[in-house]
Amino acid sequence: MAVGEVQLRAIQLPRDRDWLWAVHRTTMRSYVIDTWGAWDDAGEREFLERSYTPATMRIVVGDGRDLGLCEVQPRPGELYLARFGIVPHWQRAGVGSAVLRLVQAEAQQVRQPLCLQVLKVNPARRLYERAGFRLSGETATHWLMRWWPVVG
Repeated sequence: MAVGEVQLRAIQLPRDRDWLWAVHRTTMRSYVIDTWGAWDDAGEREFLERSYTPATMRIVVGDGRDLGLCEVQPRPGELYLARFGIVPHWQRAGVGSAVLRLVQAEAQQVRQPLCLQVLKVNPARRLYERAGFRLSGETATHWLMRWWPVVG
């Protein structure tokens, strides 16, 4: 399964709200259960609604289809990949790698590191490592990772 060029588009609310929730639920539910022992739809939806910023949340698009979500938040001295999820049908098809290249190009352009955290039970850590992210720390539940732009 291959997809052509991958792009990021701004979210359109309220149209995309239920779709964003569906992607979050589909991509994160099992990892949340594995980490904290339970999943609460109402609580998780409320968390999603209050934790993302519409101005920085984007939809991953390929071949005219919505394939995932990506949110990059500017922070002092860095860009933070706050949210990233590809619908299961398109995982392991190069979509995630393509999105990371787009986001890394943004970080390169502003010459700032790109940071993220990933749940320790989430195998996406390998994707980030292949993309050049390195472990920069950890919490009880997350790996903290960072990618540095090429300077010169």
